[in-house]
Amino acid sequence: MLRYRILIVDDEQIVRNSLRRLLQHHEREILLAANLSEAKQKIIETMPDLLIVDYKLGDENGIDLLPFVREHHPEAIVIVLTAYGNIALAVEAIKKGAYDFLQKESDPAILRHVIDRALERVRLRKEVEMLQLSHTGHHAGGPIVFKSKAMKRVMELANEYAQSDCTVLLEGETGTGKSMVAEYIHYTSRRKENPLITINCGAIPRELIESELFGYEAGAFTGAHSQGKVGLIEQADGGTLFLDEISDLAVELQSKLLFVLEKGEFLRVGGVTPKKVDVRFLAATNANLHALLQERKFRQDLYYRLNVGYIHIPPLRDRKEDILPLAHMFVQYFNKKFHKAIEGFTPEAEAELLNYTWPGNIRELRNIIERVFLISKTSIIGKEELHLLVNASASSLNDHVCRLEIELGQCDNALTYATRRIVEHAWELAQHNQSTAAKLLGIPRTTLQNYLQKFRLI
Repeated sequence: MLRYRILIVDDEQIVRNSLRRLLQHHEREILLAANLSEAKQKIIETMPDLLIVDYKLGDENGIDLLPFVREHHPEAIVIVLTAYGNIALAVEAIKKGAYDFLQKESDPAILRHVIDRALERVRLRKEVEMLQLSHTGHHAGGPIVFKSKAMKRVMELANEYAQSDCTVLLEGETGTGKSMVAEYIHYTSRRKENPLITINCGAIPRELIESELFGYEAGAFTGAHSQGKVGLIEQADGGTLFLDEISDLAVELQSKLLFVLEKGEFLRVGGVTPKKVDVRFLAATNANLHALLQERKFRQDLYYRLNVGYIHIPPLRDRKEDILPLAHMFVQYFNKKFHKAIEGFTPEAEAELLNYTWPGNIRELRNIIERVFLISKTSIIGKEELHLLVNASASSLNDHVCRLEIELGQCDNALTYATRRIVEHAWELAQHNQSTAAKLLGIPRTTLQNYLQKFRLI
């Protein structure tokens, strides 16, 4: 059962006692302070969830407590009470961080309603925190929030694999959280004090990825740095190398990677002396590696070497129990980022979240809630604004049509202009994944890379 700590700050004892009787409840601990000094001491010692502060504290001003609260306990909610109904005072209090501003003569039912609403916001925050502690891994990469049995199994496997140095292959759709699970494995392993190096194999041009991975010796090729270069494998020595979108790694480099996995050593580009490394490898893909094996676009021996430990991360539509905990976590995050005080969602908005299929998974959920924060003017997210953004997101994800209007004779090269627009559209639609973009365009990945370089998109 959640328990809330409420601090009442008022210089009149009769008012303090009256408020304590009004708010007394078995789920609440009521604390009292008569002045700013006592209040500051109790804030430091007890970290109350809610403060009810009188505007006039003898010769002191209750609003002067707000900067102290913001500095020492920013998650606390402050309600300011006053015997003076003054709009200017209310505006000043809200600007300095007060949750609400009420007159003392108000109907006690109004005060109870405001306090209940404030404590509901505290409850949501505490439930998210408990989810993070009981159902997530806290680590340097951040929390992984979940409630579903499917994700519980994922995290159980992640915990098991973190206890060894086995190579782990993570499979799942784009946006399901593969990189977060990879970070969790690293930061709960014995290598957590050493580097976690990440490389997106689909985001680096083919001619550069070898030197990025393996590094090169001085003078290895025209334009090489005079001191040579340390590659990512070498940088990860003692730690973990996370190969994201491993399915995009060129076939000719797959054999070199296999050699590192099996022998624990590698050659820099242009080098003749092998270098020993102690690296733990994690890999992730959103592609069907079995299909790539059949097409001989992925080496079978590398696949089996990577697939020692295996984790499939299910899409968000198959674990709906995780949607609302994730949504509330993002509300908490964006409240801090944008200095807002949005309390959560209406029941209708929560139903909207649960009924949507989330083709973009957790990444899409996060993006939509961030956009809600940018446009919302209310303290709670309603169905209407959420429905509008969800529909817009679904439309953009499913819109594979690129519409062009070209006024012939008005541009230097209409064909180049049209090609660039089509490539840009596919590149954005694929979220900068080269394999996906190439499939959308129906061209080889190497041809796409030429276009991306020509139009300076990478």
